[in-house]
Amino acid sequence: MPTSASPVVAAFTRLNATQPLRPFVAYAQPTRLSFIQARRAASSAALYSRLAGPSPAHPPRAVSGAQGKAAVSLAARGLSASALTRAAAAPREAPAAAKDSVVPAGAADATSSVGSGERLLQPDASLALDQQSMGKLLTVWMVYQACGSTKLVQMAPKILKLFEKLRLSWLSNAVVRRTFFAWFCAGEKEREIVHTMRRLKESGIGSILDFSAEADLPEDATAASDLAEAARAHANVKADAFAKEYFHGMHMASQVPHAFAALKVTGLADPEVLYRLSMPHQPLRDAFLAADHDNDGRVDYTQFKDAVLPAMPGGARVASPSGMFSMIDANGDGQVDWVDIQMALGMDNPLARPLYLSDGGAYGALESDFEDYERMVARARAVVQQAAEKGVRVMIDAEHTYFQPMIDHVALVMQREFNAGASSQTLVYNTYQMYRTDALQRMTDDYERGVREGWRFAAKMVRGAYMELERERAASLGYASPINPTLEATHALYDRGAAQLLDRIAAAQREGAVPPALFVATHNNESIERVLQQLQTLQIDTSAEPVMFGQLLGMQDATSYALAKANIPIYKYVPYGTLDEVMPYLIRRAQENSAVAGAIRMEAAQVMTEIRRRMLGGRTRQAHSVASSATSSL
Repeated sequence: MPTSASPVVAAFTRLNATQPLRPFVAYAQPTRLSFIQARRAASSAALYSRLAGPSPAHPPRAVSGAQGKAAVSLAARGLSASALTRAAAAPREAPAAAKDSVVPAGAADATSSVGSGERLLQPDASLALDQQSMGKLLTVWMVYQACGSTKLVQMAPKILKLFEKLRLSWLSNAVVRRTFFAWFCAGEKEREIVHTMRRLKESGIGSILDFSAEADLPEDATAASDLAEAARAHANVKADAFAKEYFHGMHMASQVPHAFAALKVTGLADPEVLYRLSMPHQPLRDAFLAADHDNDGRVDYTQFKDAVLPAMPGGARVASPSGMFSMIDANGDGQVDWVDIQMALGMDNPLARPLYLSDGGAYGALESDFEDYERMVARARAVVQQAAEKGVRVMIDAEHTYFQPMIDHVALVMQREFNAGASSQTLVYNTYQMYRTDALQRMTDDYERGVREGWRFAAKMVRGAYMELERERAASLGYASPINPTLEATHALYDRGAAQLLDRIAAAQREGAVPPALFVATHNNESIERVLQQLQTLQIDTSAEPVMFGQLLGMQDATSYALAKANIPIYKYVPYGTLDEVMPYLIRRAQENSAVAGAIRMEAAQVMTEIRRRMLGGRTRQAHSVASSATSSL
């Protein structure tokens, strides 16, 4: 990465910004403006009667041509049903990382069929359960039984609050710690966290390490919206603490080769800042679609001026709409598409920032939000830079839809900065929740943006983990739910997205180019089977991991271990943190499991079968089971 500021920064100093930014408090690094942005800025200095101040962005770097031969197909590696079920002679030495804070267990109930031929995926629960001690098996069985009780899971948050009110949290915490926490999380201390990752690695399974503390909008929105300087300072101190923990996470992940680490953007800024900056995205998108009368995906100047620009909170501040349109219309053909608008009107372009600024109402950003945005990007950049130096890949989590536009923006900025170049190693992945109605279009747009800006697109596809919350919020606030109406619709969108990206990966490998990357994060065996068949049909070489699979720690182990035995890149999402920090994550895991009664009953039955086998005198099948049992209580 370049380390010095571009000379074209001087172009922005001529814009007479009235509110220059103060120096970053933490994690600041020299930042730059892309050449295209600087040219646009220099030619559009009179666009606004008032500007917020300069903001940097790294220059895109061209992706060079060849990745090398992509000759090792699944067929050439002998992938078959028997290969997926037989034990490998030795653990694979491929990467180690897993992630899926947003992969729902509900995937396991898919009803779609992938064909009548021989199935490549044949999960075997014994591969995973054989490594557990009897005590751990009993614990797991109780966890699955609890998850199978819908009423108990629904009441869990209220029960925990009641225990807290009665000052009995010590008792409820002790139960949760020895059950759900012990099975679904890696631990609280570095020693036990790294041990969990290494144990997975020994079985050929990588890890995606995730600090599972979560942030959301406060319940008391009125009080929280009063962003006094003291409140802002507190929010930034908290974000600095999160960034420091992400640094620690990168350090832990680096102790196991080829690991991933997850990054939650909501931890790097005040969630309310993210919310306000995300507000204009959907109205702008809706206005663009409405203005596109002929449905060709483009609008002209008149449509932009009359319909698109007024949708932004600060649209009336634009002194020269024609100048703004010229800035967006990079090729000068008089038409702009949605990707053009996203590229030109993102928060990383200071000329676009007044568009986000509220006119005093509830819609739009505060001027202080722009400074907090800079701090957020600086924190993200510093964390990803450390990951790059330590050889750790980064997965940026998807979160609630009302934050997602800014989360996507940060992810795209990081991909532009760190995923460019000829290296086959892709550093930053963004997450796409396919239970959203707009998920496939967003994936398509972001892929196109990567092509135009010269960086490698990398996507982790999940189904989603906030479905009930999203639907309830949409109903209470009176807007259309962003979630697909049926589970079948989500399955179909997921499979379409995977197929689309697999086709592009195969095409790139045939041309000797660096392909995009796909992380198939799902517990849906039908989707996994479909992808495996496509890998074989398209003869995609997975040795450099352009395609990977992932499940959550403690879930769908039969599938995970079967893929590992077949030497297919497979990762487990490995959450960690204190019990208080990960409690929302644990509740969501229980809710997801309870939503898939059939799958959770099957998991429980498999565990009970192993328990009965041992009670009748059976021994563990693996030579290393004694060592595994000795450490399984960690």
